[in-house]
Amino acid sequence: MLMIVRLYPKTDLSRVWNYVENQIKEDGSKSYTPLYASQSEGMMNVGVIVDVKKPDDIASFLTEDIVKCDEIHYTKTVPLLKPVFFRIPKRKPETIQRYLIRIFAHPLYYKKVYNHLINYKYPFNLFPIYVSYSLGGEDIIMSLAADNKETVKKFLREQIRTLDGVDQSNYYPVFRAKRFTPLKKLIDEQEKLLADGVSKSKGESDLEFDWVEDFEKYAMLTGAFSRDI
Repeated sequence: MLMIVRLYPKTDLSRVWNYVENQIKEDGSKSYTPLYASQSEGMMNVGVIVDVKKPDDIASFLTEDIVKCDEIHYTKTVPLLKPVFFRIPKRKPETIQRYLIRIFAHPLYYKKVYNHLINYKYPFNLFPIYVSYSLGGEDIIMSLAADNKETVKKFLREQIRTLDGVDQSNYYPVFRAKRFTPLKKLIDEQEKLLADGVSKSKGESDLEFDWVEDFEKYAMLTGAFSRDI
């Protein structure tokens, strides 16, 4: 089971990131596996994606690893329910960056919004990475990649905010990311949760692209970030 642990600082978010980047590691002997962490513009937290064998295992991560950083003021743990992943296409725009989209909707329309995001025919310059219910934080969370912010804004305006039941939606550029587990293991986990509509053929997919850290490298090289990271 995948969970997002969001870490909020007392005052200095960079200290939280430095702890996560340098101290959190995968340990095969434990019942939980931190997969990767990211930080997004506009979200005052560091998000750590953790794979647990059973829901109670997240308590060990919180009480054994997270407590060692005294800059963390509080945490929020959000389960990813029915996460669906997509393969990264071989053909990608020359400039590309990863974004998080958070959607708040009326419960009556959860399924309709969720299914729309999974089944939508995405254009070349925008493609999904995963979609999941995340009840307890936002209602639905999505990770996607796009060539620029305007593409994401258009997608929000035309494909999400027009849906019945959507109360609020926002996008957040990911500007820091750290993978803790080997790339092959991460992709193997992703393959287990592929969307039904994803082609079984791997010919059009980039199975060596690190969708956690490579987007950050793309953005740094192309000047996509609005700040010096």
